[in-house]
Amino acid sequence: MNQKTIKTLTYNASLEKIEEDVMAFLSEVQLNFPDAISMASGRPDESFFDLENTQKYIDTFVNYRAKQNQVEVSEYLGSLGQYNRAKGIVNDLAVEYLKKDYNIQCIPDDLIITVGSQEGMMLSLLTLMNQEVDTICIEDPTYIGISYFSLINNYNIKSIPVKEDGICLETLEEVVRKKSILGKPVKLVYVIPDFQNPTGGRMPIENRKKLIRLAVEYNFIIIEDNAYGDFTFDKQQYPTLKSLDSHGVVVYLHSFSKILHPSLRIGIMVANRKMNEKQKLSHLIAKVKGYTTVNTPALPQAVLGGILLDQKFSLKAYNEKKLANLKSKRDKVLEMLDVNFKKSSSETLHKICWNTPKGGYFLTLTLPFSIGKEDVVECASTYKVIFTPMSFFYLGNGGENQIRIAYSYMQTHQIEKAIKNLAAFLATK
Repeated sequence: MNQKTIKTLTYNASLEKIEEDVMAFLSEVQLNFPDAISMASGRPDESFFDLENTQKYIDTFVNYRAKQNQVEVSEYLGSLGQYNRAKGIVNDLAVEYLKKDYNIQCIPDDLIITVGSQEGMMLSLLTLMNQEVDTICIEDPTYIGISYFSLINNYNIKSIPVKEDGICLETLEEVVRKKSILGKPVKLVYVIPDFQNPTGGRMPIENRKKLIRLAVEYNFIIIEDNAYGDFTFDKQQYPTLKSLDSHGVVVYLHSFSKILHPSLRIGIMVANRKMNEKQKLSHLIAKVKGYTTVNTPALPQAVLGGILLDQKFSLKAYNEKKLANLKSKRDKVLEMLDVNFKKSSSETLHKICWNTPKGGYFLTLTLPFSIGKEDVVECASTYKVIFTPMSFFYLGNGGENQIRIAYSYMQTHQIEKAIKNLAAFLATK
């Protein structure tokens, strides 16, 4: 049987800018070495997902809305299967939650309920960036969801170094000035102020205030990604950028993937800026969402709504055990690093240092040598531990001598073995 010649097709050339699909690589390593302990995955612990109460939360929300709207429960329940508002159906409840837990003052019309924070990032860029002119500044290293989406869509990107106290504000201001002169003004600046992915660092309050002042002075918008702010170990929760923002310069992205569970695929986007006398940013974003994902599915929103009602609009008590568990894992990692590195007889291991994150999912190991993909495979195959080279999170060069350790997904009893084996591998370098 003769095969017909298949004609070649071109595809988005910007995909070539992504030299390596690092998430696919790490997944492949885990599949190839299923008995290896993963310190690469920034997943939440499944034992806290509370899925058994899903129906209860949906019922709570449906009964509340039916009573509020003076309709039969069956009628309102049926509406959840229908297309719905682009901005969302739990905005009023989310407003109360943001006010109570984060002191963010907004109204339901300022909010868009998104399909996770990733969609919030995409909507921000699609709505605000003029592709040929505007520049987006991102932390370097940073969450690759924002950097890779920007590359694929051929946006002008400029990376700004991250220090222990967050994005380097001096470099950012210098870049903003230069880009303005070149006719490529900075429109957006993406930051993770609390327990940054991948470094685990935290932006001091004074730096947060200064970043907002820069946004006001140079007329750019900050995208604040708050995925980890709830997981503060020292009980000193810093104010979000949005709670400090009196000028509308912050677009706030709030994820429930870590607080509740990732399969819910729900986030909150606060965009209360007035673009001009006629246009609100939230309305423009809703218009873009209407022509992309149409609306966020109503059933996951009902689950969120039910949880917020059940918890009286605060998730602090709901997450107490989860927070304590995460802190115990962080503490165990630090203890084992001390035992296996500082107290080791190996000179190589003595030269390795790390930060002590005050919250979140990650910490950084800094090494006296370079580390790469081949080391990940070797360590997984021989020492049964998987880690992530920090270079995976950089837009260009950087992080070649650092490792990100994610402790969120490991079980506490695995940590001692994982750190011991990692030390044995690094001692051979």
